[in-house]
Amino acid sequence: MLKKIKILVSASLALLFSISLFSCREEKEERIVIWTDSSDFAPYIEYFNKNHSQKAVLVYKENPAASLPPREEETPPDLVIGSWLVNEHTKKFFEPVDYLFERQYLSSQDFYEILLNSGKFSNRQYLLPVSFNLPAIIFSKSNEELIEDSYTLSLDQIKRAGEAYNKRNSKGAFTRMGFAPESSDDFLYLVAKIQGSDFKETRGNTFSWNSTALLDTIHYLNDWITSVNSSSQTERDFIYKYLSVTDDKKVTQGRALFAYTTSDKLFRFSKETLSKLDYRWIQYNDQLPVEDTMLMLGIPKEARNHRGAALFISWFYQSNTQQELLERKFSMHLDTNKFGIANGFSSIKEVNDRILPVYYTSLLSNIPQAGKFKVYDKKPLRWEATKHKIIIPYIKDTLSSDGSKKVLTIEERYTDWKKQGFN
Repeated sequence: MLKKIKILVSASLALLFSISLFSCREEKEERIVIWTDSSDFAPYIEYFNKNHSQKAVLVYKENPAASLPPREEETPPDLVIGSWLVNEHTKKFFEPVDYLFERQYLSSQDFYEILLNSGKFSNRQYLLPVSFNLPAIIFSKSNEELIEDSYTLSLDQIKRAGEAYNKRNSKGAFTRMGFAPESSDDFLYLVAKIQGSDFKETRGNTFSWNSTALLDTIHYLNDWITSVNSSSQTERDFIYKYLSVTDDKKVTQGRALFAYTTSDKLFRFSKETLSKLDYRWIQYNDQLPVEDTMLMLGIPKEARNHRGAALFISWFYQSNTQQELLERKFSMHLDTNKFGIANGFSSIKEVNDRILPVYYTSLLSNIPQAGKFKVYDKKPLRWEATKHKIIIPYIKDTLSSDGSKKVLTIEERYTDWKKQGFN
């Protein structure tokens, strides 16, 4: 009987031991599930996995914000990285991450304060900035003497320099047009945004705006187009005839003095092309407007591997790590057409000030000044589509209208869009 008890106890202990080993192994092998639409994180995760016993796995989501909450059959993510996470709709799916600073996984001093603050709700840190981009004006180096400022240009400076560059032939037709606002949809939106149109999220994933400021913006653009470039029709004809080329060719071929772009597109040009170009950041009221597409990162409430998520975050936000990621990208020619960290400036100050200029030498003479950044109001999670389907068409239609046809309002466009099931 005693022998049977000993055998039973031994078997029980062996079973407990095997369960313990299995549990430890399972815990050790638990993956860090990362949802993102940023392809840049594929090589980042690969590099992380080479140097850590705990592994991360990337799950591509076209719009991570719109994919929350996860479906029942899905493994919930431990980290979510995307552009449209900063809104009330997505906030409820994330947990505050203040503890990452309290436990010294991160230092708030490493970040740009205004970018870090953009991830706060009710004074608690829910999301962390990853990368961001800035609007810029490019021009040919052969025209450097025509540009006033060394680092930035205001809208009025662009307008004045563009007007001075304009040239007509003997028949009065434009052969050069310094800058055509209607040559870039994104430029039209930028002007509306920075001049106070105040596009922002409201309840129910809709948006509001300052209609007076938006109309003032349209009047400002209309005055620019008619006083400098004759008329909207003349400008659009010139764009069709001469500016249906890439942004760099618009200026290097001499037809335009300026072309509008953003930092992620600017540093995508080849070294040969960049050698022919110069640029200035666009500023308004002495501020540099940050693009709405700022990439953010958060830990969902349903995350199963909090320790792994914290480990990845702590690793990623070290400036030495980001330097290694850049070095690896260039030495192995991995997506070198993508700019910087996750296709933008890093949210870590030291990376932009000390490391990026090593790989992007054009930055040496024009590193953006941190204290000048301006982040705008939180946007709905489908803002990119809303901007291109509703806001920009409204601005363009209003600018080109001769009064003979009714221009649909933003409200009417939004209602039609919703009826089509796009929102």
